[in-house]
Amino acid sequence: MIAPRRPPLPLYFRLIAQLRRTMLDRLSPGAPLPSERELCERFQVSRITVRRALDELVAQGEICKRHGKGAFKTRSESSRVRELVYVVYRTAMLATPGRERAIRALAETAERRGYHLVIKSFHAFAGDDNFCDFACRNLHGGLLLSVQELSETLIRRLQRQKVPCVFLNHAADYAVRADFRQAGALAAAWVVRRQFQNILLLLPPADLPDTEAFQAGFADALPAKVNCAVRHTEYDRAMAAATLRSMLRETTLPDAVVAGDDLLAAGALDALRAFPGAKPIPVSGVNDSYLAAELNFSSIDLRTAECAAQAAELLADLIEGNTPPPPAQYVFAPRWHERLSTSSPQGVSE
Repeated sequence: MIAPRRPPLPLYFRLIAQLRRTMLDRLSPGAPLPSERELCERFQVSRITVRRALDELVAQGEICKRHGKGAFKTRSESSRVRELVYVVYRTAMLATPGRERAIRALAETAERRGYHLVIKSFHAFAGDDNFCDFACRNLHGGLLLSVQELSETLIRRLQRQKVPCVFLNHAADYAVRADFRQAGALAAAWVVRRQFQNILLLLPPADLPDTEAFQAGFADALPAKVNCAVRHTEYDRAMAAATLRSMLRETTLPDAVVAGDDLLAAGALDALRAFPGAKPIPVSGVNDSYLAAELNFSSIDLRTAECAAQAAELLADLIEGNTPPPPAQYVFAPRWHERLSTSSPQGVSE
């Protein structure tokens, strides 16, 4: 794991922690806080620091301000931060291989830190313009965003909302992610090690950040003498199989198929095993999920559970005022998991 160099914790972050510990946790709902001047004197900080701390507590629903009267602890305990909200782009993505490990790690970490894990899935047909409203509606905590489809515009809109966010697919603000460029390099190293000369690279949609990074890492590490054909398909096993069948009608069989996800690798195996006269062809995937174990193909371990646990820890720290200003990013190095199976037209792993 590569951790960022952390600058000193901002003074207003430390003041937030002190206010919670010495004041907010003891006040009844609706009780007033001391004036800004009194807080400055009590904690020996500037008025700017006090105002930044109070504004952050207002944004998180822990206090409210009344013009001319000061700040008060919120009356509704439901507005207190209690949730880590895990957001995916569509409901079907919750069933993708490996996701169950992430959800389990998120839930365990959230419970240990005293939060509830809430899962939200966005319906893409609602339009991206509605994503921010959907993610932030009735939010009593922070967001864990496992959404590759976020544009830079949407990311900036989320940042303007001043909602605590940790990104799992983007190198923005607070982020925890697997190094997909290195994952691509690991797949290329497998090709070189096995001395394959003709490769089919079967990837998820080209505009996704993880896909771009994986393809770039693979291309950079692949020798020029190796022929590589690239095809993109959706995160769907049947569509991956159909994409490969269509390609095989147009070209000769590859020496191996490198897939950018275990779901696509499974689809590739389906197509290869049904192809008339096909020779056994090695297949590799990404995510080292139950599909890789069941179908016995090589795959790249993205350390999904570790990434998820770190993301939940980071978000809890962010909500509680225990992190430095962004950017603060954690990048996990993937690992190769070798399995020696190949496809066969009879549907038997050899």
